[in-house]
Amino acid sequence: MNTYLYLLMLAAGWLSIYLILRGFFSRESFGNLKLYPLAFVLRSKRVIGFFDRVVNKFPLFWMVLSNIGVAVGFGLTAFSIYFLAKNLGTYLFAPQQVGPQNIVVPLIIGVTIKLEHLPYILLALGIILITHEGMHGLVARLEKIRLKSTGLFLAFIFPGGFVEPDEEEFNKASPKTKMRVAAAGSFANLVVGLLVVFLMMGLFLPMESGVMVLEVEENSTKICVGDVIVEVNGVAVNQETLFQNITAKDMIVVETVRGAISYKLKKPINMPMAWILRGIGVKRIDYYRPMRIHLGDPMVEYNVYKVFWWIQLVA
Repeated sequence: MNTYLYLLMLAAGWLSIYLILRGFFSRESFGNLKLYPLAFVLRSKRVIGFFDRVVNKFPLFWMVLSNIGVAVGFGLTAFSIYFLAKNLGTYLFAPQQVGPQNIVVPLIIGVTIKLEHLPYILLALGIILITHEGMHGLVARLEKIRLKSTGLFLAFIFPGGFVEPDEEEFNKASPKTKMRVAAAGSFANLVVGLLVVFLMMGLFLPMESGVMVLEVEENSTKICVGDVIVEVNGVAVNQETLFQNITAKDMIVVETVRGAISYKLKKPINMPMAWILRGIGVKRIDYYRPMRIHLGDPMVEYNVYKVFWWIQLVA
């Protein structure tokens, strides 16, 4: 079923539930939970006590970390201004030098990002928002700023979170305190992103080892979703060879992780490897990077890599 249809059905179901609950109970709030059309907000004060315990146990550590966050924040701001100004200068004064490194593409789901990436993005956003908002809350309590509440929200399928400080206390705080609290979230993002990058370098091999089959034709009987294709007629499958021509006279041998699959030809061929894969029923693929310590199922390893990749990108 089309992904857009799934989303439409989800929206219709969510809206129906909201209207039924509102009509039956004649209210939108249920304790700490408040419902909206296609959204809800859940508030809680329990996390504030956790913030206090963590901060009171290691106050010096969090103070040093928050000061580093301010310095890093200024550095990232300066780098961002330099990067954007340099790109703009290249576009205006040296357009012949414009390349992929100069392109800044906004992340718009369904436009610049395919919908099949949505589960990985949502999981990455969920992890990032916990660390981002959590760091705001920790530093706010470190600076003795009262928190009214913390919470989570879901706007249709997109998760979010917040830490709500007392505005009066925050406005009365010193400039240094405000900078520490404001910079904490972005610094947490950077730390998480770097940790994930190091994890990817340690857990996964640096080069792809074939392609993961993500979608096949309905009548495909040999190649299955989840297969990893590593060779076609003895040629390794990677970014360099996928669009190189393969010559075959009477047979194509596709080597997968689970074994070799042979296809008889009616006539000799000379075409790009990607066309051959499409011809045997493979509709969608992605490059596969195996883990150094195998988990057994290549699809599990592929999904772990994709989650890590989106976390470091979003962070």
